[in-house]
Amino acid sequence: MEDKSVTDLSYLRELAMGDDSIVIETTEAFLKDMPAAIENIEKYYEDEEWEQLYKKAHKIKPNLKYMGMERAHELILDIEEQANTEKISDDLGEKVSEFCSLCRQALDELSDKIETLRE
Repeated sequence: MEDKSVTDLSYLRELAMGDDSIVIETTEAFLKDMPAAIENIEKYYEDEEWEQLYKKAHKIKPNLKYMGMERAHELILDIEEQANTEKISDDLGEKVSEFCSLCRQALDELSDKIETLRE
């Protein structure tokens, strides 16, 4: 893994107008919901359940924006589009894999960041 951060909470902080409780609450919800979402995305891809993959990608897309996950957001847009149109590229598996890896890295980062916010 790279040392480069995959999350940036500045957009969320701006939306929360400096209210750390909103940042904490939103981040906690992301930490709670994302592990299952990652598993679902991997499963839907492997099982070629394109409609389900599309729905899950569409649902989590805004959360990636709030967490400042630009690369993951780019990937989910592409995954969502391919699953929606069922025009599946040869590299979709690599994109799903990279997306899930970024999300797992984000979970670690955000767990650390939220501890700092709570202090």
